[in-house]
Amino acid sequence: MNSRLFYIFKRNYSVKSLKQLPGSASRFLPIHREALNIHYRSVNSANEIIEPLSENIQINNDLLVSNLTRQDLLLAIPERPILKKLNNVPERSLATYLNRVIQNATPTTKFRGIFTDSLVNYLLGKLKFNIHPFMLMLKPDSNFSVFNKEVSAKAKFIVSKEDVWIFLIDDDKHIYSSQNYTENRDSLMSAEILACAFTNFDNGVNPTAGKSQTVYAMRIIGTRFTFYKAFMSDDYLRSLYQGFPPGNLSATIFRFPPINMETPYGYDYADKDHRSLIIHLLYHLRECLLKM
Repeated sequence: MNSRLFYIFKRNYSVKSLKQLPGSASRFLPIHREALNIHYRSVNSANEIIEPLSENIQINNDLLVSNLTRQDLLLAIPERPILKKLNNVPERSLATYLNRVIQNATPTTKFRGIFTDSLVNYLLGKLKFNIHPFMLMLKPDSNFSVFNKEVSAKAKFIVSKEDVWIFLIDDDKHIYSSQNYTENRDSLMSAEILACAFTNFDNGVNPTAGKSQTVYAMRIIGTRFTFYKAFMSDDYLRSLYQGFPPGNLSATIFRFPPINMETPYGYDYADKDHRSLIIHLLYHLRECLLKM
């Protein structure tokens, strides 16, 4: 669908009935997100969504992969000397994960999604998102209800703390895998964030049941990272039991980095200048989640 047709479709079609709401987050479009009064706002500073890092935090320099460039990473295969020149096994491991993602970032590669999932899983482990008090869950089922309509969601990874789902991570194979990328993937992400918040809110034994919810999220597309923070009030979440939320109740999802010419799909881990920014943001985020 070209941009003009999409605009006409969006202008003349809106969700007026629960029957028009898809039963799966994977089928969410902008019109469904708008029907739930969920909006995005880009921010220019990471400090607007993640607290500044404590001075005593130790950064794992292995995650910098000796500042290899994208071209270097393309050559990071066992028979090439560049892999052998890295300082240690963790650096070689991360370089290999990145190499697989970059090498398979084409529309025709059959198993390309496996490599992005593997990279993300490796990074989350190195950053201890799978160590107490956190628990890292793979593709857990979640859902939210709008009156009697249930919408299911399945993010790739969820990090919980004391049974509260606080951080969801989703990834995509590469930038070629979806048209109208920003609109459609943001709609999917909004549904997954809402499902995460609603799962906490609606679970009677959850420590945050019936309360306002704060959820952090991260999307990785190939090697590109975008960070999100959403606040959903208890009034907004409770209104869903009655149907679509009224106009005075909404939810805003903050996005960083903003969509622009430099970062249209987020910071790129394969770019040695972006890599340090991503690592520091992940450490910031982990510190922030520990305080929740």
